[in-house]
Amino acid sequence: MANRVLFLCTGNYYRSRFAEDWFNHLAQKKGLNWSAESRGLADELLLLRNIGPMSVHAIQELQRRGARPSEKRWPQGLKPGEGQQFDRVIALHRQEHQPLIAARFPELVDVTYWDIKDLGEEPSSSALKRLAAAVEQLIEKLSKT
Repeated sequence: MANRVLFLCTGNYYRSRFAEDWFNHLAQKKGLNWSAESRGLADELLLLRNIGPMSVHAIQELQRRGARPSEKRWPQGLKPGEGQQFDRVIALHRQEHQPLIAARFPELVDVTYWDIKDLGEEPSSSALKRLAAAVEQLIEKLSKT
């Protein structure tokens, strides 16, 4: 069975979806025994302000990089206890996500936090470039273990 990583963001529409698809693309290319999934931390935002199942910014950047977006899957919220089924859990912005995790998913204690801001706080060109690099570093680290 493959090892699993979970990427978390607020709405499971932009950052975490990009990270999931980019991770899976790279892991498959390298033949790693890892797969990624993603979820949102704020169920009330999953469908509220999103147009379609996945951000056009994430779709376009994945396509530009030669990866296939999972654009047909709608955003999914994290369910209580679900995060503990993963080997690694990565939340994409500490300041934004740590309070949500503490309040809604206190059982998640072993979380790695990155610093990738949401749309409106950081341009997608910058955020997705930094997120892609962080995923690539993670893939490199996992390929050495």
